[in-house]
Amino acid sequence: MCSLEFPDIETKLWHRYSDRDDVLVLGMSGGGLFGTESEATVSAFREQTQVTFPLLMQDTTRGQLAFSDASISPYPLDVILDRTGTIRYLRREFDVEAMDATLQQLLAE
Repeated sequence: MCSLEFPDIETKLWHRYSDRDDVLVLGMSGGGLFGTESEATVSAFREQTQVTFPLLMQDTTRGQLAFSDASISPYPLDVILDRTGTIRYLRREFDVEAMDATLQQLLAE
């Protein structure tokens, strides 16, 4: 996730789904492009963007996250998992409407 995504995720996803027990919106820092992003950096970023949804930090001492198309990129990777942990949405191009449509579809199933 990046600062350009935060306002839409905050208002169009987090605020819309935060009261549900079957949807969880999370942000995650994968350690930055070089894996050196500190907790202080993430906290400062959180304050700057005024995000209220939960943010997680990857423990880079335990390895890196792996997705089949998650090659190194300066762009965030947006992921939606269904209840079974199956990836139902995986994109680098931020599209909050597509993310919301995916969530609506999953909730209707």
